[in-house]
Amino acid sequence: MIRVSADVAVQYERAPITEALIDIRVESASGPALSALESLHEEIRSQYPVKSKRVYVQGQLSAGEEVGGAATQKLMGFSFSSSDGSQIFQARMDGFTFSRLRPYGNWNELRDEARRLWRVYRTCAKAARISRVAVRYINQIDIPVPQIDYKEYFRTSPEVSPDLPQGLSGFFMQLQFPQEDIGGILVLTQTAVPPPVPSMTSVILDLDVLKENVKFRSDEEVWILLETLRDRKNKFFEGCITDKTRRLFGARKEY
Repeated sequence: MIRVSADVAVQYERAPITEALIDIRVESASGPALSALESLHEEIRSQYPVKSKRVYVQGQLSAGEEVGGAATQKLMGFSFSSSDGSQIFQARMDGFTFSRLRPYGNWNELRDEARRLWRVYRTCAKAARISRVAVRYINQIDIPVPQIDYKEYFRTSPEVSPDLPQGLSGFFMQLQFPQEDIGGILVLTQTAVPPPVPSMTSVILDLDVLKENVKFRSDEEVWILLETLRDRKNKFFEGCITDKTRRLFGARKEY
């Protein structure tokens, strides 16, 4: 079994990451003005030419003599995407998100671009208090056989009673791990998904590590915390998989 120190970052040749994101939520009396958020596009248009609206939809169901439903929409902000759609910057009234889709690259690239865009977002959210910080990585692990024993590939997997059939055609599992040393929580979601081809098995391993109700003295503390959250994500990722799974990802290097 390969052991990876919590202080060591690992990069795989064929990392299974489909999306990695940094999310920072903010609170203020009114939130940044929508017009100010939209105007950010002028500053980043050359790298993020595609603009779209971020809409919050809320539904309400009523019951009684007549059953009915209603939905309302509220514009919360804007998304700005790169031409190839691989990078997305969300500027919302309730916060900031930067996402990198496949091909992922590495943490340093994700962090540095997120930090640059955070400074852009901060120009119209100066008075907002940061209330939540998160790092999330969504991995799709494609295994080149149509049926597997999940325990051969995952050290965290569903446990089926020996009195029941052991074959699984699918599953969904979510675990929440308190991170008491940093006052946060790590949400691990693992589920089977349709594979790209019938001869494969695909599993999503989604790791979302976050801290809420945060009080920061400066924005610099945000980025220090994000490094800690990312290290914690790495520890859980390595702890969830076996060496057989690691071999699917090709050469590995530590940095």
